[in-house]
Amino acid sequence: MNESTDRESILTSGTVAPIHSCHEISFTASRADCPELPLVVAYRLPSGATKTTRGFATGDGKMKARAYVDEEGFWSWEAKDYKGQVLEAGSFKTVGSSLPGKIKISHADPRQLQYGNGNWCLQFGDNEYRLLDPNESKWKSCIDQAAQAGFNRARVWLCPPEQSLFESDGSRLDLTAWERIEERLLFALRRHPELQFEISLFGSDQEELSRFGDGDPKTHLRLRYAIERFGPLPNVHWNIANNVPDPNSPLGQAAATAGLAISENNPWNSLVTLTRPRFEPVALGDQKFISFRSIQSLGQVTGESVLVTRAAEAKPVALVEDRSEHALKPRFPRYFFRRLFWGTLLSGGLPTYSGLDTSKSSDRGNAYISGYYDACNSGDLRFGAHDILNIRKFFAETGIRLENWRPNDHLSGDAPLLVKSASSDDGSEVIAYVANPQFHENHNPDGYAGSYSDEIADANEIFTTFTLELPFSDGLAKWFNPLTGEWRGEAQITRNSTTFLTPEPGDWVVWVKQAWPA
Repeated sequence: MNESTDRESILTSGTVAPIHSCHEISFTASRADCPELPLVVAYRLPSGATKTTRGFATGDGKMKARAYVDEEGFWSWEAKDYKGQVLEAGSFKTVGSSLPGKIKISHADPRQLQYGNGNWCLQFGDNEYRLLDPNESKWKSCIDQAAQAGFNRARVWLCPPEQSLFESDGSRLDLTAWERIEERLLFALRRHPELQFEISLFGSDQEELSRFGDGDPKTHLRLRYAIERFGPLPNVHWNIANNVPDPNSPLGQAAATAGLAISENNPWNSLVTLTRPRFEPVALGDQKFISFRSIQSLGQVTGESVLVTRAAEAKPVALVEDRSEHALKPRFPRYFFRRLFWGTLLSGGLPTYSGLDTSKSSDRGNAYISGYYDACNSGDLRFGAHDILNIRKFFAETGIRLENWRPNDHLSGDAPLLVKSASSDDGSEVIAYVANPQFHENHNPDGYAGSYSDEIADANEIFTTFTLELPFSDGLAKWFNPLTGEWRGEAQITRNSTTFLTPEPGDWVVWVKQAWPA
């Protein structure tokens, strides 16, 4: 299959499905032999494994079931009603495709992510909390421009706190509202299949999470329905909730219960995470259902919080909130976020950008869900994410995948405010990001009360020198300008301890690769 055909068939009911797509079967809900949920479908995979999922009702009067197709070959399925009576059986064939598939834990490195097709996932997240809100009108430009800017993970709420996904009398799910959520997910899936949605099932709605912990049937139904309908989509994974307090608190225990419910109804292995309040340590990290850790901190240009968190357990660490362009603002957003992104990546973490205040509902005067470039052009944003594409260019042109790379600030003198460094697993390559800030003195972060030089620093307008203690003595160093995306010269390395002078003022990236004997 070619790329355009793959995308057209990314949600299919046909007899041939591209791998890393979603296959769907449907039944008329009014059929006498299919009177009510649950519709249970067992899929037999080419490997011989069996996966079981439940059906869900849709607004067009049908019951459907979906499978995330992650194996090539012949699949068969058998659908039963709630009494165990077989309704129908069928099969389809899965063929190769260009689709990336769901993100999952890297097979090569448990602290990194990869797509279903095996490609390393160089992840850049964007906080677009209300993107699935049916009242937000600029969602298409938001999705398109996020992908154009280089984002491949959108952190969104399933439902804003003031809304409900039930009909006005609360008696049943509002299927029209669910259709509008799906419209956004499928729009993104067909146009930008690499863009993954991290759906927060409870978002910031602690009352809803509390009701779930108390066993409220409606909140349990909402969670199950979301998993059944959206879980098989190749661009969906889960965040249980944002700002979950102490794990021993009632809300923390409710979040744990929700995590277990997801894991018990997650045949397609969608990743799951949980977000604690800013500066709080991670919770439930020892639970198997937590796939990766999500942390919130401040001024993490040194990557310290990521380093501490990843040392505790071999799971990916996502820095999901730091400064934003609307709160705790840096004076020079483009430099700050460029520095934050490189610092997070070279600390072994997954960086996230936060621009507009997407926790607020848009109104006539303000559009908080908006295209990134539109917001820059209107002056609402100051280009904080403009250098993501340059970072992608660096990794594409070097062919580097950060799987099994080791954060190692010892190489650059243990001065991460000035230089961040990491080395490949075999020690044959080193990357150093030379931040070269205007100043860094008195940097003493300590919660909101700390002193943060990163908040007001810009890139220095003078050259700088630094020394790398390399694990080899013979190699080649190449300079990359992270602001322009251009390569700027190279130099032979003839000793382990090498002092560098940046090609020009500002911040720079140097890539040093060992020379191999001829």
